[in-house]
Amino acid sequence: MAVGNQADVSLDQPTQVLEFAVGDERYCVVLDSVTEIIDRQQSRSLPDAPPHVVGVMDYRDVTTTLVDTARLLGVGSNPEAQRVVVFDTGEDDADVYGWLVDEVHRVTDIDPAKVDDSPFGDDGTRGIVRTDDGLVVWVDPPSER
Repeated sequence: MAVGNQADVSLDQPTQVLEFAVGDERYCVVLDSVTEIIDRQQSRSLPDAPPHVVGVMDYRDVTTTLVDTARLLGVGSNPEAQRVVVFDTGEDDADVYGWLVDEVHRVTDIDPAKVDDSPFGDDGTRGIVRTDDGLVVWVDPPSER
């Protein structure tokens, strides 16, 4: 899957997103920003890492930063989550991140008419998506944070 630049995504046309769960909350990211979804692998902790960084793991012979997505998004902490959404934000190996998530739900198209602005003007949040089964928070991948 090609890595895209989410800044190029227009909210006036349908957009494919990957929907996932972190705890009881549902989120989505633009599908083009996702490299792969994998099961968690063995990781190593890093001294003096930011609080949301669990450590690093080997992903296809690249040292990959493993992120506690719940902590990053401010909805608790779940450093033991077992699914990883991998983002490759550039050509440098240091630009590969893995977001720990509890569950990956689906790939879906977002209708722009069903996207509301983020209520807090958060730079990391694109908006709130109204779906038939609830609200989904549309977030930016690591390269945009």
